[in-house]
Amino acid sequence: MSVFIRLAICLFLALAAAPALAEPPGAGGTMPALTLPVPQDAAAQEMLGVAGKSAFTLAELPGDLVFLEVIGVYCPQCVKQSPGFKTLFNRLNKGKSKGRVTMLALAAGGTDAEVRQLLKTGQYLFPVVSDPEYAAHKLLGEPLTPYTIICRPDGRIEYAHLGVIDDIDGLYQQIKALLE
Repeated sequence: MSVFIRLAICLFLALAAAPALAEPPGAGGTMPALTLPVPQDAAAQEMLGVAGKSAFTLAELPGDLVFLEVIGVYCPQCVKQSPGFKTLFNRLNKGKSKGRVTMLALAAGGTDAEVRQLLKTGQYLFPVVSDPEYAAHKLLGEPLTPYTIICRPDGRIEYAHLGVIDDIDGLYQQIKALLE
């Protein structure tokens, strides 16, 4: 048997034995146990209620819902989506919904320096946490970006969406219904 055939057989057997990649969590599912680093920005720490800590879980966040946006710091679709999410953030932070939805972004693969640079652009009004080693991203099933998840602090996923959300008003209405 030639070396190439042996290599092909070994590669095939190795791939067949590898565990299948997990799917990103979807509505009706449960969030994996994520431990996220506290953002360096003091205002973001205050917004999340995590000042003085080095890491936090979603269960520790204030409010009735957690809005988690998985982004790439160089993702053009994330840039396209950010104006709509700025509008959503502003709408959720007044009236009856104020303080009930914690919004944050997870920068998959993003270092602290890249997150600082991203925040300087003004694209995000809500906290962005770094994930330089893709640890949280891997636990989430390595979704493409942008990937939006709305869950309860206990991890029950109420909404999940891959890609740009064009209907921000519709999403706002869904969030309001979840808060009732």
